[in-house]
Amino acid sequence: MDKITHISNELRDWILNTLKTGVSPESIANAMIKKGFDPIFAYRTILKLVNNKPIETVNRNRPYVYEDPGIGKKGTIISTSDRDIKVLIRIEKPFILYLENLLSEAECDELIKISRDRLIPSQVVDSVTGEIKTATGRTSSGTYYQINEIPLIGRIEQRIAELTDFSIENGEGLQVLHYRVAEEYKPHFDYFPENKIQESTGGQRIGTVLMYLNDVPAGGETIFPKAGVSVIPKKGAAVYFHYGNSEGQVDRMSLHSSIPVVEGEKWVATKWLRQSKILERF
Repeated sequence: MDKITHISNELRDWILNTLKTGVSPESIANAMIKKGFDPIFAYRTILKLVNNKPIETVNRNRPYVYEDPGIGKKGTIISTSDRDIKVLIRIEKPFILYLENLLSEAECDELIKISRDRLIPSQVVDSVTGEIKTATGRTSSGTYYQINEIPLIGRIEQRIAELTDFSIENGEGLQVLHYRVAEEYKPHFDYFPENKIQESTGGQRIGTVLMYLNDVPAGGETIFPKAGVSVIPKKGAAVYFHYGNSEGQVDRMSLHSSIPVVEGEKWVATKWLRQSKILERF
């Protein structure tokens, strides 16, 4: 992944305020480098700010620049080493693909079976502090799996890597979620607040693979409210949506939610993809 050579107005203001607290310029520059900034750019930026010289910033409020991710260039049938996956629907803004046959029925059933006894209340990433906590807006339960924890997980991870062109090392551990009647996940973004992005943990999230493990009799759709898109869960199918570009922007059109289950239950598996390899895992 290319090193970052731009900063936002918010980051510039944070640097200026941090300098005023007495933190050394070298410490701030080193922190920027650890987060993926080009070393020369980081030191030049700090030097300009110390000397009260203007610097060029990126306006985060300007329109998001859409770029076609690798998966978007593969046509309507995407072949992996163990199955063919069909693109049923493609939406450009935000970038969304509705995929058929990502998982087999047997794989869906097995994921549900092994996850039932591991479920705990779901948590969220606070949009301001970046802290992980429980929240009233997310009422499901879930569990995480380590990379390649069991052969089934390893096989799915390999398939997703071939599908998206993101290496297994760029992916977070697979998460399985369970929604009962009336449970939901209110509108949210999958990407992180800018001040909580760490290079050692893969940087920003830029893509999500959401896999449906069962058919839901009523409710439980995945909604993209800003795009007017509603996806009905279908066993073995998946939604891929991409929300990060090479300029460091994130796509606010990717706002999405899981509306309440009306009848039955809903099981999904989620794989979040990072902009670079995850060096530290928890």
